[in-house]
Amino acid sequence: MDITTLTDFFKYCTIINFSILLISTITMRTDLIYNVHTKYGIWEGSKEAHKQLGYSILGNYKILTIIFNAVPYFALCCYI
Repeated sequence: MDITTLTDFFKYCTIINFSILLISTITMRTDLIYNVHTKYGIWEGSKEAHKQLGYSILGNYKILTIIFNAVPYFALCCYI
């Protein structure tokens, strides 16, 4: 695998993961996810605890996306 292919791979991974992060953040702003989770019995806690857990998960996802997708992409862009 050459450097250009690897750079393209990390570019598309970064775009896809940040798109997922953006869509998830937008849906967390509404009560849609909380209503679905309480309707099907997945969540039995309060709404505030649900939002706190959701934003914590999104924060961890953002950190992992930056570390494992964006940083290697920018490092390979500097290498080329």
